[in-house]
Amino acid sequence: MPKNFNVLALIIFFFTATFNQFAQSKLTSTELSKVDELINKKHELESNYELKSTYKIQIFSGALEKAKENQQTLEAMDLKLTSKIVYQTPNYKVWIGSFRNRIQADRVKELIRSEYPNALIIKPGK
Repeated sequence: MPKNFNVLALIIFFFTATFNQFAQSKLTSTELSKVDELINKKHELESNYELKSTYKIQIFSGALEKAKENQQTLEAMDLKLTSKIVYQTPNYKVWIGSFRNRIQADRVKELIRSEYPNALIIKPGK
């Protein structure tokens, strides 16, 4: 698994464990310093876009009604891909998937090429 995923899982684990302990008793200074360290690490990963490093495929950009039509057409293809409509001034965009690497995104792009020849692989947040 990627290093960032492991770090994120570790952060979530410690926050959950810390919250459970906090609900039962006060934290020790060692536990508080560990929480501060994890929060700082999370901020560092977010500022470097390492937690948002997934690729998406943009299949449409334009009017809202056309975006909804494209999203429905994609769902009719039954590829079991997640899709969402995102508004970025002045257009609505249809993004699909959340791929960990470019290779996965390229494979799906090939699957939808006949229906969406102008699809783009993007990396939001960069």
